[in-house]
Amino acid sequence: MHERNPAVIHLSIHLENGQRVYFTDENVLQRALNPPGTTLTAFFTLCQEDAFARTLLYSEVPSYCTWNETKKVFEQCRRGQPVDGQPGIFRENTIGRLHTVHPNQNECFYEYLRMLLVNVPGSRSFHELKIVDGVTHATFRNACQALNLLESDQQWDICINDACNTAHPN
Repeated sequence: MHERNPAVIHLSIHLENGQRVYFTDENVLQRALNPPGTTLTAFFTLCQEDAFARTLLYSEVPSYCTWNETKKVFEQCRRGQPVDGQPGIFRENTIGRLHTVHPNQNECFYEYLRMLLVNVPGSRSFHELKIVDGVTHATFRNACQALNLLESDQQWDICINDACNTAHPN
């Protein structure tokens, strides 16, 4: 059986209420009060409503759901490879690609948000991404640190202190 090349779905990354919005004279009030959904906001909604989705990383969702551009929602795949132990769930040959984020963009908030989205499955909101082991962190960066996703110089400080205590000259 020949498997077709995978489709690639681009997944947006933005801060809360930070999605790109296009205004016209006719829709300015409606867009300001009710900004359009994005793949990220649709992911949060999907995870609120679907237990299986809560097991997935943001980048994995396009393998199990199709993106409905008109409705701005993810809908479960109706065809593809059945998923063992998950009746009615199908997996397609689709790749979710998160947009890259320049490190200088908005003091790295987007970079930390992206890091959480590729490591934390099934978050239901921006706020929930900041919760680690029951503790709500003030920033995405702090949540990344609590999950040990960031490197620090702490291991080098410990190593140098150990060397100072044990490696004395004769």
